[in-house]
Amino acid sequence: MTDQLSFSAQEQTARSRFREMMAQAESTEDVKKFFYQMVRDLLTDICDDLPEVNIQDIQLDLERGEGYRLSDSLMEGAGLRELMRDSDLDSILDRLSANAWNRYHRLEKNTAKTEQKIYPTPGR
Repeated sequence: MTDQLSFSAQEQTARSRFREMMAQAESTEDVKKFFYQMVRDLLTDICDDLPEVNIQDIQLDLERGEGYRLSDSLMEGAGLRELMRDSDLDSILDRLSANAWNRYHRLEKNTAKTEQKIYPTPGR
């Protein structure tokens, strides 16, 4: 039986900051950007040899409408495949993506409110 690594301490630190970011998201693009930033920061804390990461490496899975996707170059370059298998990192990223998707769907359904925040009507 192998020992499983746990990153729950890093998750707890990230979750409160992520909740604040999601509350500030005013568009679906904000949600995608904030999810990328949070996962990048979390991986930076966890991985010693994280290669340069860009927004195409960490995304919400728009094709499925749930979950997340990490690029192959990121998975291989940082040794994330093994880390995902031997730790709770996959579960942590699933929980973060679920929170992001909840906010994404809420903003997607209420585009008028989002547009009002971004482009306020003068006199209101």
